[in-house]
Amino acid sequence: MAKSELLLAVNQIATERNLPREVVVEVLKGALATVFRRMTETASTQAVEVEIDLENGQVRIFTQKTVVEEVRDPRVEISLEEARRIRPDVRVGETLRVDVTPANFAQRIAAQNVRQIILQRIREAEREHLYRYFSEQEGEIVHGVVQAVTPQGATVLLAQGRAEAILPRNQMVPGERLQPHQRIRAYLAEVRQTPRGPQIILSRTHKNMIRRLLETEVPEIYNGLVEIKAIAREPGQRTKVAVAATQPNIDPVGACIGQRGMRIQSLVHELGGEKIDVIEWHPDPAVFIAKALSPARVLTVHLFEEKRSERTAQVVVPDDQLSLAIGREGLNARLAARLTGWRIDIHSLTEALEQWLPRVEDPELRERMGEAARLIPAMQEALARHKAQPNLTWTAEELRDARAFLEAAYQAYMARREAERARRKAQKEARVEAPPAAEALEPAPAAAEELPEAVAEATPSPEPEPVAVQAASASEPEPVVLPEPAPDAREATPEPAEALSVPEALPEPFEVPEPEPGGVEVVEAEVETEAVLGEDADEDEEEEEEERRRRKKAGKAKERRRVRYEVDFEDETWLRRMRGGRVRDWLEE
Repeated sequence: MAKSELLLAVNQIATERNLPREVVVEVLKGALATVFRRMTETASTQAVEVEIDLENGQVRIFTQKTVVEEVRDPRVEISLEEARRIRPDVRVGETLRVDVTPANFAQRIAAQNVRQIILQRIREAEREHLYRYFSEQEGEIVHGVVQAVTPQGATVLLAQGRAEAILPRNQMVPGERLQPHQRIRAYLAEVRQTPRGPQIILSRTHKNMIRRLLETEVPEIYNGLVEIKAIAREPGQRTKVAVAATQPNIDPVGACIGQRGMRIQSLVHELGGEKIDVIEWHPDPAVFIAKALSPARVLTVHLFEEKRSERTAQVVVPDDQLSLAIGREGLNARLAARLTGWRIDIHSLTEALEQWLPRVEDPELRERMGEAARLIPAMQEALARHKAQPNLTWTAEELRDARAFLEAAYQAYMARREAERARRKAQKEARVEAPPAAEALEPAPAAAEELPEAVAEATPSPEPEPVAVQAASASEPEPVVLPEPAPDAREATPEPAEALSVPEALPEPFEVPEPEPGGVEVVEAEVETEAVLGEDADEDEEEEEEERRRRKKAGKAKERRRVRYEVDFEDETWLRRMRGGRVRDWLEE
C-alpha cells in the first residue's frame, strides 16, 4: 500500500466510527496476524507480532523460533547457522525473534479477503469503546432522540445515533406522551454488557434526575455553594427538594428558583408540568418538618422519638389548613415524610385541643406548665365554641394562645416523662445492686440436703415415719433413724446422696422369725422379695443419683431466676414479656 492510502484508510475509519486512531491500528494488527496464521497454518499458541509503519505503509510480521542444530519444523524452529546471521552470539536452545513477512504480503492480503476480518474487529472495538464510554456516564443526564415508541417503552438514540438506549414504560413519567424524533433528556440508570453490544437503560422517574437537572440549571449547586440535602418525588405529580447553603449570605431557595422562576420553570417544562417545591433545609427536625409541609401553615410540631425506626412527629395545623397539609390522596404529607425521614401525624387544632386538654387536668402537669396554665380556661371556651360552630374561623389571637398552650403542655408532658424514666432507671440500678447484699445476709445452707426455698415451697413432701436401721460400727453400733419415704417421695423430695448413705450392714442384724404353723410360705416369700430387691438395688441407686443431680440443677436455675425476677418484676416491659402463668403466680405469693 502507498503511504497516503494507509493513512487515509486509518483516519477515515477512526472518524466514521468515532474511535481513536490507536484503536484502529491495534485492530488492523490483529486482523493481519489472523490472516498470516491462515496463510502459513501457524499454530494459535505461537506468538505472532505485527508492526505497521504508518509513514511508508510497510508491514512486517515477527514470530518466536527456537534455535536448533537440525530443523524439523521450520514454522517454530531455526537452524543455528541461520540464527547466527541474525544474532552472532545466539546459542542452541534459545528463542529468537525472526522476521517472517511473506513476499508481496500486501498484494496477497487482498487475495485473502481480509476486509471482513477487519470490519468485524472494528465492530468489536466499537462496542467495547461504547461500553466504556457509557459506563463512565452512568448516573448522569444524557441527551437523545426518540426513535420509536411501543407499549413496552421507547427506543432512544444516543451519541448521534451510535448507540440505542431503552426507556422502559415503568421508567416513563405517568401521563407523558413521547413522539418520534423528539429530543429528550433522561437519567442513565444502568449499562449492561451483552454479546450484541452495551444495553443502556434510561429513566425519567428516578429522583436523581431532579438532582442532575438542578446541577445543570443552577450554577450555585454545580459549584458547591448550595447543597441538595434530600429529594422526595412522586413522578408526574410533585417533587420536594431540600437545599442548604454552604456559605453565609446565600439564599438557597432563591438560587434554585431563579429570577422570576426561570430556572425552576425549565425543569417543570422538561418534566411535563410536574410541580417542584424547593424547601430550605434546617438542622432542627421540628422546623424542617414544618417547612416540608408547605404550602400549609403549621402551628406546632411535637416530636416523639422512641427509637430511630419509631420516630413520630405530631403536627398541628389550623382547621382550614388540614386538607392542604395532607394534600390530594395524602400526597403532600407522604412527600414530607419521605423528605424528612419522620412519620408525620397531622391533626387539626380542634383535634389537638381535644387530646391535650384532658391531659392537663393532672395537677402535676399543670404545675410543670407554669404561667401557661392560665390559658386552659380560655382554650376550653374556644374549643366549646368551635365545636358548636364548625365553620367558625380561628382568630389570630386564638391561634397565638393555642400555640403557646400546646407548646407548654408538650414541654411539661415530655419533662414529666423524662423524670419518670430517670426514676425507673435509678430504681432498676438499685435493684441490680441489692441482690449481693441480700445474699450476704442469708445464712448458708448447713447441709447438702437443704434445697432452695423456691423448690421447697413448690414441692412439699409428706411427713416421714421413722424406721430403725441397725448399722455396723467398729466401736459401738447405734441405730440410724431415717425417714421412710412415701411411694412418691423419690419424685417429690429428692435428697443428696450423702443423706442416704449408710454403712454396709452385716448379715447378723437381719433376723428371720421362727416359723409358726402355717407361716412358712410367708417367710419364704419375704426372703425372696428381699433377694429381688437386693439384685435391683444397684439400678435403683443409679436412678436415684441421676434424679438427685437433675433436681439439684433445676433448683439452682430456679434460684437464679428468682433473683432476676426480684430485680425486674416491676418493670412493665418485663411483665409483658413473661410467658406462662407460673411466674406471675409465684410473684403474687
